[in-house]
Amino acid sequence: MTASETMHVVARVGAERFAFRVAEVEEALDAPGLVPVPNAAGGLRGQLMHRDRTVPAYDAAWALGVSSGTADGAPRTALVLRIADDRVALLVDDVEDLASLDPGAMRSAPAGTDPNGLLRGVCLPRAGGAARRSLIGVVNAVAVVARASHGGSR
Repeated sequence: MTASETMHVVARVGAERFAFRVAEVEEALDAPGLVPVPNAAGGLRGQLMHRDRTVPAYDAAWALGVSSGTADGAPRTALVLRIADDRVALLVDDVEDLASLDPGAMRSAPAGTDPNGLLRGVCLPRAGGAARRSLIGVVNAVAVVARASHGGSR
């Protein structure tokens, strides 16, 4: 198992924590400037410029099917995900950590909690204090990018 397969960026969306493989996160951007998109479908919150490209930015709470944590709705951080040539930004409440997750400790998501197949599983981080030992949803970035690209039609 390589480091890029076990190392994950851990982000908070509302009260939930999600892990994204480092190899699929191109960059984390603080307080991203969004350009609104008229008549935006699904969870599209706007677009942002990233490395001379326009990248669609989606609400991570919408994409992952959880409640949002930001009362004012302002994006705190954008995770730019890259799958092949596709790039999508997910607007999360905060990036908390870089953590090594043990693939052997990953379990299937509880029945009924992931109807869109957006998680590879759930697990606990290998190290950290008691506060950091809460369950983390391990994101299937390919499925999330596909859902965003299809405007939630999946």
